Amino acid sequence: MIDVATSLGLSRATVSLVMRNSPLVSEKTRVAVLAEAERLGYVYNQAAANLRTQRNDLVGLVMPDVINPFVAEVSLGVQEVLGEVGFFVMIANTVDRLELQAQILRSLVEHRAAGVVTIPALTSTAEAFVALRRSGLPTVTLLRAIDGVDLPFVGTDEAAIGRLGAEHLIDVHGCRRVAYFGGDQLASPRIGRLRAFRQAATQAGVDWDDEWSEPVEATADAAYARATRLLAAGSRPPAGVLCHSDNMAYGLVRALGDHRLVGDHGSVSVLGIDDLHQSAMWTPSISSIATDPVGLGRVCGRVLLAEMGLAVEGTRRPTAPEVHARASCGCV
Repeated sequence: MIDVATSLGLSRATVSLVMRNSPLVSEKTRVAVLAEAERLGYVYNQAAANLRTQRNDLVGLVMPDVINPFVAEVSLGVQEVLGEVGFFVMIANTVDRLELQAQILRSLVEHRAAGVVTIPALTSTAEAFVALRRSGLPTVTLLRAIDGVDLPFVGTDEAAIGRLGAEHLIDVHGCRRVAYFGGDQLASPRIGRLRAFRQAATQAGVDWDDEWSEPVEATADAAYARATRLLAAGSRPPAGVLCHSDNMAYGLVRALGDHRLVGDHGSVSVLGIDDLHQSAMWTPSISSIATDPVGLGRVCGRVLLAEMGLAVEGTRRPTAPEVHARASCGCV
């Protein structure tokens, strides 16, 4: 920093302010300092700065499955909000293993991370977050609610999702036998959505299909394999199916398409959840209950900033779910 300052005839303090993105420096000075720093090959030592300030710019995004398209869209929203105020988001994959989750969270505490956003591993209990809470590390949990965890939580409105699914399949499409397809048995979103969906179906006097409502690993491959096995065994699919996610709807629609049972050719109305960006590009296009994953990530980022005691702009309330009807349910 002394070399840069000497070269430009500035004080070392001014160069330091530029490197720390201080608003106290004019844009003309900032541009000149950064250009000269680049010419001289200067790299700001963030680790040394952290030692001085006791503050890290690292935020951990701890997720069970980083290749899940829902997680990918959520991460975009988190990174957008935190990046705007100078934080660096590191994504870590727990593959739903408690021991790996504990290792990652412990490492973030040890490295004095600025904060954490996490979708807890499926079998997590409150005990898994005791040490994290004790450390004082600002943390936001996402999507999967864990009983007894005293941490800020951001999630979708599971009951509203279940009711919307039932209303669309029963009232709009006249389905008289329905099912909730897939999702992990322990996942709180499946539990809440299925409960509301089944309750609404019962109140409407609609038949429930247990065989097509069994828990299934929340991947497109697992959904395709499960549906293919059921069809091969002669199991007749229900008239309306609410899938645990768009990812699962992709697998189910492919299996039904193999038997010409969906879209223009069949009588099964399929509705996903999340309305991922790619869902409209499928053939048939996937009808879905939109939860705005990118927006959900932005909300997580803002809630975390508030936990850090920083100023927050924008809403900290997730978008209400709504049906985006397309071809897979028969609307287009």
